[in-house]
Formats: sequence, structure tokens, C-alpha cells
Amino acid sequence: MADNLATENLAPSLREFEALQRELAEAHAMNRGLLRQLKKVQDSLTEAQRAHAKMVVTLTETMRENTLLTTDRDMWKNRAQRYEMREEEREGQTLELGGLTGAITEDEANAIRKAMARLHHPDLGGNAERMKVWNAALDKFGK
Repeated sequence: MADNLATENLAPSLREFEALQRELAEAHAMNRGLLRQLKKVQDSLTEAQRAHAKMVVTLTETMRENTLLTTDRDMWKNRAQRYEMREEEREGQTLELGGLTGAITEDEANAIRKAMARLHHPDLGGNAERMKVWNAALDKFGK
């Protein structure tokens, strides 16, 4: 009988057992809730990392395009400035050939260049030095 009493004192009562089961169920429920929250935070972090990576790629591409556009803009700006300078240099220029002096247009200079090339171009049996002289004289009027 003493063994029965000792066993009864050690064994939890039914009420205590049910209370422990409820606490365990609450702990499981709390763990599930925390796991859901952790999953949401992990998903949110993954989405933030993906968005950051996409933003870095977009910014890199934008910077590359900006660099290309800046380079192109500067190139065209320099070309325009050189063209304006050539136009200013051409104004008031005169051509002195064969004792004739006068202002000629770019079209006239090109026509003279073609005519002289037919006569003096080395590929057509002409004199290379003479062609160089004509080209040098006509170069200031453009090609």
C-alpha cells in the first residue's frame, strides 16, 4: 500500500495533466505563429534583396547610357563648333590662281577640284605635284 501512495503522489492528477497539455498546445500554437511571422519576414527580405539587385542593374545601365549620351553630345558639340569656326574662316577668303583673285563658294571649289583631278590626277597620267598644289589651294574651301 505504501507503494501505491508513493506512485499516486508522483503521478500528476488528471487536472494537472490537462493543464500541461493546454500549455503545450498553446506553446505549439505560439511556435506556429512565430514561424509564420519568421517566414513573412524572410519573404520580405528576399523581395527586398531582389528589388535592390534590380535597382543596381537599372542604375548601372542608366549610368552607362548616360555616359554614352554625354560622349555623343560632346562629340556633336565639338563638331558643330569646328564647323562654325570653318564657316567663319571661309568668310572673306579669296582664291588666287593663275592671276585671278576672287571669292568662290564651296560648290565652285568642288567643281574646280573635279576638273583639275581629270587633268592632273596621277591615276589618269597627270602630274602628282600639280594635283597637290591644286588640292592645297582648294582645301581651305572644303571638300
